[in-house]
Amino acid sequence: MTDFIRMKCYDAVQFLYVRVENKQSRISTIVIRGSTDSLMDEISRAIDDGVNNFKALTQDGRLVPGAGATEIELAKQITKYGETLPGLEQYSVKKFAEALEALPKALADNAGLKFNEIISKLYAAHQEGDRSMGIDIDGDHSIKNVEQAGILDLYITKHWAIKHATGAVNTILRVDQIIMAKPAGGPKPPQAGGGMDPDDD
Repeated sequence: MTDFIRMKCYDAVQFLYVRVENKQSRISTIVIRGSTDSLMDEISRAIDDGVNNFKALTQDGRLVPGAGATEIELAKQITKYGETLPGLEQYSVKKFAEALEALPKALADNAGLKFNEIISKLYAAHQEGDRSMGIDIDGDHSIKNVEQAGILDLYITKHWAIKHATGAVNTILRVDQIIMAKPAGGPKPPQAGGGMDPDDD
């Protein structure tokens, strides 16, 4: 049994959704028709993202506040922990917390907002206990409660993104330590006077 359903999407792109049912398996095919190849590639990526998000939700349905709220809360908590550490450990932990500000800074910058002002407002709101305050790119207040607005991110996406980024940085640091620990290879420079003929005086 095959069902053809036509749905209209933005930029006058039409989807042709073909559903094929079988007793042994269920196969769904989405045929994309559009005016340009680049537009169809964009729609294809959007569909792929949607399918992957649905797959991730079926594996772990936990959600966290989006729009930079989760990153700012993590940065606040990690900075607080870093202040309890002595010496260089405190510096490295605080730098890790500062790195988490990259996403809200990018969101604010792309929205045409002053990211320094936005980050300060977010930290102030989170210090007061509003852990769901994120960036408001549509309104005039610049920040809002994103949980109430329904702006949520997948927990599993945040988890693996932070885990892989941290692993990549640790790998780079280990490689740098290995390079600095071993002397550089290559031919040794000639010693002074070692290549001269004694009769050339």
